[in-house]
Amino acid sequence: MTMIDRAGVTAGIKRKYGVSIRPQWLEKCVEHVEAELANASNASDAHNLHLEVQTRLVIEQLLNSDIGESCIPALTVDNNNQVNRLPGTPYTFLQVQEIMDVGISKHAMWEAVREKEDFEQCGIRPSYLPALDEDGDDSSGVFTANTQANTQGSAAHAPNDDVDANGDRKPKIPHGMLKLVLTDGRTRISALELTPIPQLNVGLPIGTKVLVKGGQFMQPTGLLSLDADGIQLLGGAPAQYEQFTLRTRLESSLRRGQ
Repeated sequence: MTMIDRAGVTAGIKRKYGVSIRPQWLEKCVEHVEAELANASNASDAHNLHLEVQTRLVIEQLLNSDIGESCIPALTVDNNNQVNRLPGTPYTFLQVQEIMDVGISKHAMWEAVREKEDFEQCGIRPSYLPALDEDGDDSSGVFTANTQANTQGSAAHAPNDDVDANGDRKPKIPHGMLKLVLTDGRTRISALELTPIPQLNVGLPIGTKVLVKGGQFMQPTGLLSLDADGIQLLGGAPAQYEQFTLRTRLESSLRRGQ
């Protein structure tokens, strides 16, 4: 007995994201979802799933798919094979195919990524912080946030995600100006962050899905200008792109001398 209402789910995703799903992909997706439901402990209730729940299950697979396999392309090109406008729908469902910070040099970004990963994975302190002594205290004699906390006894302080247990600021990835390459699975467009967009960062997984709600194509570059109101982050991380981390992309670019 079929558990997923294919027509209902397709229409629901179209209303929610404005994107049309490829029937072949949907069939494979439904087979996967139904197999998981059949193996679930509450399989007897799986046949009675509300359409909203069915749609949510398929959307989860959609976000983690490659858009070229799952979605029918929506972008159109002009006579010069350029995209100069978005579809007339309220928003366009697209995939992040590349993202890089053009406001910061690649070498500086690589250094920041390396220090952040070393700190998180191995506890190696960044080069700009002094070494700790045997008691785990800052050996430089510098008055740090930790020193200030100790002098104030048991005074309460709000948690601060920007500092570690020693009161030193954690390594962070800088944010300058992001440039994205977005695709509908057939056509690519380049977009530029004109003002900082809090939900975007250079470390987003390749394959992340977004809704583009507005923006203007700047001439003569053809770049789509973006601001915080013009894009919504949906998420997703297709397995076929997981090897393309920010660090590997930076190292590949530096090797090519770009």
